[in-house]
Amino acid sequence: RRQLQTVMTRRAPEFLSSRAVAGFTLVEMVVTILIMGILGATLAAFITRPVEGYRDLARRTALVDAAESALRRMQRDIRIALPNSVRVTNLGGGGFALEMLPTQDGGKFREGVAAPVCERLRFDAADMDYDILGGFHNITPGVYTNYRMVINNRGTPGNNAYEGSASVITPLGTTVTITRPASAAACAGNAVNDHVNLSVGHQYGGSAALNRRIYVITTPVTYLCTPSASDPAAGTLIRYEAYAITVSQPTNPAAAPLATATSAVITNQVSACSVITSTVDVRNRSLVTLTLDLAEEGEQIRLINQTQLNNSR
Repeated sequence: RRQLQTVMTRRAPEFLSSRAVAGFTLVEMVVTILIMGILGATLAAFITRPVEGYRDLARRTALVDAAESALRRMQRDIRIALPNSVRVTNLGGGGFALEMLPTQDGGKFREGVAAPVCERLRFDAADMDYDILGGFHNITPGVYTNYRMVINNRGTPGNNAYEGSASVITPLGTTVTITRPASAAACAGNAVNDHVNLSVGHQYGGSAALNRRIYVITTPVTYLCTPSASDPAAGTLIRYEAYAITVSQPTNPAAAPLATATSAVITNQVSACSVITSTVDVRNRSLVTLTLDLAEEGEQIRLINQTQLNNSR
């Protein structure tokens, strides 16, 4: 009895102690960690691909929006450009320089010497007063020193608005005063007319203008695209405005007149760009095809836009 009691007394503390410290063994912990690692890697594989896909989609969407906005801006300027004023120069490295003379407004006039009802425009001598039938649509009456009136621009030597002294465009520095009579005086059946007065009389070239159209312009606009295939982030499309009209098309941003012009980056990350016309000479009626490629972090998109040149004088 004493021996049995002694044995039970000795083993009881050992039994109680082992139950008090019971828990995971090292093997169980290692197995648990391995299982959790496998589950985590599996879940990460399922989650990573959708996240990467979302990021790729967001990047492509941003590139498409940027390219579409840039093409729309160029298309708008081309559509309102003075007939026969769009000119293109292809640059090294796949870039281009696209220049045009955007119109501020336009109208129709009556020509001739006699002016029984409304003031007619003379082509046989310098004239400084004439009426616009129906009036202008965008320009309000006022005194303007930055407007130049253009008639019969053909884009040919002697009949080219880019030649500052050409007869098709009023001389630089001419003040244009536009007034609208308070009373609705009938002028060839038109109740509303704007009267144009030039500070200096000007004789337009030719004996008549097709459709008797007159255009109002200010300064040229140039789009300069300089892509970089090796470094897409460095490629840019820049718009220049508010610079003087020159006979030769400006293509160097570091030289006059672009160096002092007002500029704005339309888009960057340009990897390629081009301007293609359906005729050899863009001054003829033709279709202009604009192509713009943007790239970022391995993603590349290409948008193509076609715009009809309206070169009717």
